[in-house]
Amino acid sequence: MTNDEREAERGRYAREVLDNCVYKEAYVMLRAKLFEEFQKTKFKDSAERDEIWRKLQVVDYIENYMVKVMQSGKIAEETLLQKTKKVLKYAR
Repeated sequence: MTNDEREAERGRYAREVLDNCVYKEAYVMLRAKLFEEFQKTKFKDSAERDEIWRKLQVVDYIENYMVKVMQSGKIAEETLLQKTKKVLKYAR
C-alpha cells in the first residue's frame, strides 16, 4: 500500500467518524455542557473557568484533527485519481 493509499484510507475513516450521528451528538452535547458549566462559574472562579477552557480546547483539537485527516485523505484520493488517469492515458 502506498502512502497516498494509506492517507486516503485514513481520510475515509475520519469521514466515517465525523459523519457518525453518535459522534456528532457527543461533540455537540459535550461542547454545550462545557459552555453551560463555564457560564455558571462565579466571577472569582478563574481557575475553574481556565480548566473548562482547556477542556473545550481539547474537544476542538480532536475535531480539527479529524477534519485535517479527512481533508488530507481527499487530497490523497485526488492524487491517486490523477495517477490512475495518467496511467490509463499512456496505456491507450
